[in-house]
Amino acid sequence: MDPEQEDEAEVLAAQAPVMQAAWAFAGAFWVDHDMRAAWRATHPTLRRCWAQAWLMPLLGQARADGYDPDEVVEAFAADEVEHDLWRPFARTQAQQGATLPVDRETWGVKVNPDFIAPDVMLVRLLPIPPGGVIQPGEQYVSVPLLMQYDEGPGWRLLNFVSEQIPVPGWPPQLGN
Repeated sequence: MDPEQEDEAEVLAAQAPVMQAAWAFAGAFWVDHDMRAAWRATHPTLRRCWAQAWLMPLLGQARADGYDPDEVVEAFAADEVEHDLWRPFARTQAQQGATLPVDRETWGVKVNPDFIAPDVMLVRLLPIPPGGVIQPGEQYVSVPLLMQYDEGPGWRLLNFVSEQIPVPGWPPQLGN
């Protein structure tokens, strides 16, 4: 292997953990429709925003049923959610995720992620083009997967709605 190929191999090896983490979410959510596995692959900031976005149109009913929306959101921020509203949330989100026809054979995560911040990378989930390579200037449809690194858990999904860092709140700011 010549030095240029060695450098490229080192770069790809360094990117492998973020690519694997991105695919852990994509495979669990869009292929397997397994919300528990997908949830573990997400960052707590996204979990809060996602729960808030789901609860926004249901706030009045949630309160009438005795739920404090902030307590629901905090319960949903855990890796393993144990809350009465988890099942309805997971069911509706898995159904919405089923609308993107991702499979392991024809979709992949684009190499060479964009660095957004020192601990944040943007990678893209996309259908694999013929030959497996996107040609220069070629247009392609993709799903943004904003990934954040944390000590301990490593890379986790921070956003898949847009390329923006999400901000929890009522309403949450997820981007587009």
